Amino acid sequence: MYVCHCEAVSDRTVNAAISSGARCIEDVTERCRAGGGCGSCHDVLQALLDLCDAAPEMAEASAA
Repeated sequence: MYVCHCEAVSDRTVNAAISSGARCIEDVTERCRAGGGCGSCHDVLQALLDLCDAAPEMAEASAA
């Protein structure tokens, strides 16, 4: 699904940017242009960033 309609960027592309080291919206924009248009996708981008930040913590908790 498209996350950023202005730049036609999908959630998969954003997740790949995050996996490659993006840690904030500006990083995501540099890597794949998402968030570089009107900014209406910033909330979704931040949610995806937050999910990736929480993922290691959830993996540790489930391993315990």
